[in-house]
Amino acid sequence: MDDNQHVRSAAVLLGLLQQFTVETERYVEAISNRHHLHRTDLNALAAMVAAAREGKTMTPGALRAALNLSSPATTALVDRLDRAGHLARRRSEKDRRQVHLEMTDSARATGSELFSPLAGAIAPVIDALSPEELHIVMTFMQGVIEATMTARKDVTPNSEPSNGVIPEVPVTHRAVRE
Repeated sequence: MDDNQHVRSAAVLLGLLQQFTVETERYVEAISNRHHLHRTDLNALAAMVAAAREGKTMTPGALRAALNLSSPATTALVDRLDRAGHLARRRSEKDRRQVHLEMTDSARATGSELFSPLAGAIAPVIDALSPEELHIVMTFMQGVIEATMTARKDVTPNSEPSNGVIPEVPVTHRAVRE
């Protein structure tokens, strides 16, 4: 493969990654709407799953940091997930002032219901790979994830964490259709 073909192939691959990201976002949006869950709720549950996978305990403060939310938005999120039966608050055995957040069986069942269809649709694609190809793809994806995390660290954040609400663009800056 010559340099020009490599550059074209790399551009196609980046386009495919972008398209995968867009389609994943569309899937999550459709699932969120169908199950009357906020996108932030799903992000919170995903953060809790990741923490549990790493053997870490999720606290409201850790959840706030993971999702870059303000304290009031985090409180509203935790309250919403608690009311929906997706998490339980437990006082720490070591420090009774600290609250631990734990996913409930209901949250795990909902998560499985939401994402099993996607996993089922992707599984045949993965199963078609040889062990060597699977290793290459896994190595590639890990590198892409790490590169994305590095790029995100280089983005200057807003001075204030998100309150979970998308700010409205002033009328003077909106595109107006005639």
